[in-house]
Amino acid sequence: MEFVSIIIPTYNRAEELLLTLPQIVKYMDENSELIIMDQSDNYDPIDNIEELKHILEGINVKHYHCKVPSVPLAWNTAANLAIGDILLFIDDDIDINFNLLDGHRKHYLNNPSIVGVAGGYYASSLDRVWVPSSNNGTATTLAGVNSSFKRDVFLEAGSASAFVKSFAGFDWELAEHFVKNYGKLAVGDDVLVFHRAPAIGGCQNQAAKGIKWYYGCYFNHSLWILWRKFPFNLSRLPRHFYWIYRYCTPKKELLLSLDFWREAVFKGMKDANQQYKKDSKSRVAKSYNQADIKCIIEHKNQKNC
Repeated sequence: MEFVSIIIPTYNRAEELLLTLPQIVKYMDENSELIIMDQSDNYDPIDNIEELKHILEGINVKHYHCKVPSVPLAWNTAANLAIGDILLFIDDDIDINFNLLDGHRKHYLNNPSIVGVAGGYYASSLDRVWVPSSNNGTATTLAGVNSSFKRDVFLEAGSASAFVKSFAGFDWELAEHFVKNYGKLAVGDDVLVFHRAPAIGGCQNQAAKGIKWYYGCYFNHSLWILWRKFPFNLSRLPRHFYWIYRYCTPKKELLLSLDFWREAVFKGMKDANQQYKKDSKSRVAKSYNQADIKCIIEHKNQKNC
């Protein structure tokens, strides 16, 4: 049986995490471990620590506190700390009513050639189902709320991209990167979780849509475009324009302000170009520095933090 490392990034919503963890722990077995990358702002004193210890008692777990809130940094760091054959990334605000670990394992067992599984989710309602886009049976998009990868391929691929905090689709970029360079992603339309998606918190905190949030959108989309090779980059431009129009266009008052165009649009594009040059015009994935993470809880069969 494949060993699964379950990785959960979380940010400023302990209540959601406490709801999700028992549902995950319920299905963990001797061939699994849990890595929690907690990026919450206020961590001293640690709230809910005793309740967390009770929930996590007796399982293979490491719980880290990370100074900088970033999903890609959390994913990449946890991937390097993990010992599993499969990395299962899930959000801190999901509900499950089946063995999610075995659901992902089944895809690798049935099709050993795949490099990952793009799972689906119910978007806050059982009437709103999201499943990954696909082409000839291969997933072309994925959602960080529920996805898995072979650990060795994930690390070889350069892991999650170094996008800055905001809505940008780093998980979709990762899907594109895998499919174009490393192999097939299975369409996990049979491994659905329920995504509660509360308005507050979240590693990307999409509820706070100010200038900085929009800056991240334009920075990330510009960087993604620069990473692509010609002529593929040109073929994808219409899609980017659609995403920006749909998700990165603010309300009229902000849209007509000078600050929006100066501090979000133009600065985001300019900084992305500078970052691209700084990274030697290549796709770069980053992890936390050792000083940026601290192990809070450790149980069972794990090396010392």
